[in-house]
Amino acid sequence: MADLIRNIMNKKITEVSYIGEPKSNTAMFLSAKAGHLLDNLETVENCLIFAEEGLNVPSNLLEKHSFKFSANPQLAYYYFTKKISDQLTQNNQLKEYKVLDNGARIGENVSLGDDVKIGADVIIEHDSWIGDHVVLGSGAIIQRAKIENNVRIGENTVIGADGYNLVRDENGNLLSMPTLGRVEISQGVTINSNCTISAGLAGVTRIGSFSHIDSLSHIHHDCQIGEEVEIASSVSMGGFTTIKSGSFVGIGTNIKNRIVIGKNVLIGMGSVVIKDIPDNSKAYGVPAQVIE
Repeated sequence: MADLIRNIMNKKITEVSYIGEPKSNTAMFLSAKAGHLLDNLETVENCLIFAEEGLNVPSNLLEKHSFKFSANPQLAYYYFTKKISDQLTQNNQLKEYKVLDNGARIGENVSLGDDVKIGADVIIEHDSWIGDHVVLGSGAIIQRAKIENNVRIGENTVIGADGYNLVRDENGNLLSMPTLGRVEISQGVTINSNCTISAGLAGVTRIGSFSHIDSLSHIHHDCQIGEEVEIASSVSMGGFTTIKSGSFVGIGTNIKNRIVIGKNVLIGMGSVVIKDIPDNSKAYGVPAQVIE
């Protein structure tokens, strides 16, 4: 494994991507049950794929990419990405912050648009991108993020938090996968106070234009929120959840990971969503059921 990592790093593979949306010259992992996603590798080049033993890979993909097969590809991927994460942490420790009179801190290589209002004790981490007419409430933390114009972030909200994805090592110990992805927030979005928007583990968590997310909600890693979606207070969404445009999610709803909620859907308050909800429907309950 050490030789493989050295060889790949020499080829400048120092970034990651998600097999569902791969990018050239990046690393990723692939389980056998997700083998149908192999087709996504046709349009990219020079990727390192930590793949599960027994996965049937077409010969043309074996030639254009580097595959490392193992019984636990997620663990192999962890060891590789941990080196990238540790290097990034080291680099960031050498960077400095500009401190404003109200105690806010702005890191290096931060792009700030016109008329950005920065509240007391806000932290904008290195390499963030923020557009015009953005409001950052006091105590907000912005990292691993691109925020477009006319966005409002409420007090004590965290944008770009670590994701939550665990893997066990050879001794059965739980390890937390590094978070190397980002958050992209489109124009006109409002996110109220005390929310957490996790960055993608390797890809992007997206919030679509003019969507509204109320206080105390948690949008987990790699979620995809469409345009003009309304998410009420205290909603919790698992990773890789998709909510399509025009939908409404009621107060206190919990949504299982990898669920797809269609367009113009209404989810009643307090629901527990454990299966996909089709377009133009209403659902509520524990577990949530579509109302005919």
